[in-house]
Amino acid sequence: MPRLLVGPRDVTDARQEWLDVLDQLETSLGCGARDAVLAGPGERFSTGVQWRAPEHLGQLPLDLEKRARRLISGQLELISEIEDARRSAGVHLAAVRTIISAQHTDQAVYLDIAG
Repeated sequence: MPRLLVGPRDVTDARQEWLDVLDQLETSLGCGARDAVLAGPGERFSTGVQWRAPEHLGQLPLDLEKRARRLISGQLELISEIEDARRSAGVHLAAVRTIISAQHTDQAVYLDIAG
Protein backbone atom coordinates (compact mmCIF):
# COMPACT_ATOMS: atom_id res chain seq x y z
CA MET A 1 0.00 0.00 0.00
CA PRO A 2 1.57 3.37 -0.96
CA ARG A 3 2.34 5.77 1.81
CA LEU A 4 1.22 9.33 1.26
CA LEU A 5 2.94 11.95 3.36
CA VAL A 6 2.13 15.63 3.16
CA GLY A 7 4.96 17.11 5.18
CA PRO A 8 7.70 16.54 7.75
CA ARG A 9 5.19 16.47 10.62
CA ASP A 10 3.54 13.40 9.09
CA VAL A 11 6.90 11.59 8.95
CA THR A 12 7.54 12.43 12.61
CA ASP A 13 4.06 11.28 13.63
CA ALA A 14 4.37 7.98 11.75
CA ARG A 15 7.83 7.33 13.22
CA GLN A 16 6.52 7.99 16.73
CA GLU A 17 3.61 5.64 16.13
CA TRP A 18 6.07 2.97 14.98
CA LEU A 19 8.10 3.57 18.15
CA ASP A 20 4.93 3.13 20.20
CA VAL A 21 4.11 -0.12 18.38
CA LEU A 22 7.60 -1.51 18.99
CA ASP A 23 7.45 -0.42 22.65
CA GLN A 24 4.16 -2.28 23.13
CA LEU A 25 5.50 -5.44 21.50
CA GLU A 26 8.68 -5.35 23.57
CA THR A 27 6.66 -4.86 26.74
CA SER A 28 4.41 -7.82 25.95
CA LEU A 29 7.42 -9.98 25.10
CA GLY A 30 9.32 -9.03 28.23
CA CYS A 31 6.51 -9.08 30.78
CA GLY A 32 3.53 -11.29 30.22
CA ALA A 33 4.64 -13.54 27.40
CA ARG A 34 7.26 -15.45 29.38
CA ASP A 35 4.65 -16.06 32.08
CA ALA A 36 2.98 -18.46 29.64
CA VAL A 37 5.91 -20.81 30.02
CA LEU A 38 5.78 -20.55 33.81
CA ALA A 39 2.00 -20.64 34.32
CA GLY A 40 0.89 -23.15 36.91
CA PRO A 41 -1.32 -26.18 36.28
CA GLY A 42 -4.81 -25.30 35.15
CA GLU A 43 -4.04 -21.61 34.84
CA ARG A 44 -5.19 -19.82 31.74
CA PHE A 45 -2.61 -17.52 30.27
CA SER A 46 -3.37 -14.20 28.69
CA THR A 47 -1.09 -11.22 28.15
CA GLY A 48 -4.09 -9.04 27.44
CA VAL A 49 -2.41 -8.05 24.20
CA GLN A 50 -4.45 -8.45 21.05
CA TRP A 51 -1.91 -7.18 18.56
CA ARG A 52 -2.58 -6.42 14.91
CA ALA A 53 -0.06 -5.15 12.42
CA PRO A 54 -0.64 -1.42 11.90
CA GLU A 55 -2.03 -0.84 8.43
CA HIS A 56 -2.15 2.95 8.55
CA LEU A 57 1.53 3.54 9.31
CA GLY A 58 3.05 2.43 6.06
CA GLN A 59 6.55 1.03 5.84
CA LEU A 60 8.71 0.68 8.95
CA PRO A 61 11.36 3.43 9.01
CA LEU A 62 14.79 2.05 8.10
CA ASP A 63 16.38 3.28 11.31
CA LEU A 64 13.97 1.05 13.31
CA GLU A 65 14.71 -2.10 11.30
CA LYS A 66 17.40 -3.44 13.70
CA ARG A 67 15.07 -2.99 16.65
CA ALA A 68 12.25 -4.79 14.85
CA ARG A 69 14.59 -7.65 13.90
CA ARG A 70 15.71 -8.01 17.55
CA LEU A 71 12.06 -8.14 18.53
CA ILE A 72 11.36 -10.87 15.99
CA SER A 73 14.37 -12.80 17.29
CA GLY A 74 13.03 -12.51 20.84
CA GLN A 75 9.62 -13.74 19.73
CA LEU A 76 11.18 -16.74 17.98
CA GLU A 77 13.19 -17.53 21.11
CA LEU A 78 10.02 -17.37 23.20
CA ILE A 79 8.22 -19.67 20.76
CA SER A 80 11.07 -22.16 21.16
CA GLU A 81 10.87 -21.93 24.97
CA ILE A 82 7.11 -22.51 24.88
CA GLU A 83 7.52 -25.50 22.58
CA ASP A 84 10.18 -26.96 24.90
CA ALA A 85 7.87 -26.48 27.89
CA ARG A 86 4.98 -28.07 26.00
CA ARG A 87 7.09 -31.11 25.06
CA SER A 88 8.35 -31.49 28.63
CA ALA A 89 4.82 -31.26 30.01
CA GLY A 90 3.71 -33.89 27.50
CA VAL A 91 6.46 -36.28 28.61
CA HIS A 92 5.58 -35.76 32.27
CA LEU A 93 1.88 -36.22 31.59
CA ALA A 94 2.53 -39.45 29.69
CA ALA A 95 4.62 -40.76 32.60
CA VAL A 96 1.94 -39.86 35.14
CA ARG A 97 -0.77 -41.50 33.04
CA THR A 98 1.29 -44.68 32.82
CA ILE A 99 1.72 -44.90 36.57
CA ILE A 100 -1.87 -44.04 37.36
CA SER A 101 -3.20 -46.62 34.94
CA ALA A 102 -0.78 -49.31 36.21
CA GLN A 103 -1.46 -48.74 39.90
CA HIS A 104 -4.86 -49.34 41.45
CA THR A 105 -3.90 -49.29 45.11
CA ASP A 106 -4.19 -46.88 48.00
CA GLN A 107 -0.41 -46.74 48.38
CA ALA A 108 1.57 -43.60 47.59
CA VAL A 109 3.25 -43.54 44.21
CA TYR A 110 6.52 -41.72 43.65
CA LEU A 111 7.67 -40.62 40.25
CA ASP A 112 11.31 -39.83 39.47
CA ILE A 113 11.16 -37.05 36.91
CA ALA A 114 14.87 -36.28 37.12
CA GLY A 115 16.27 -39.64 36.20
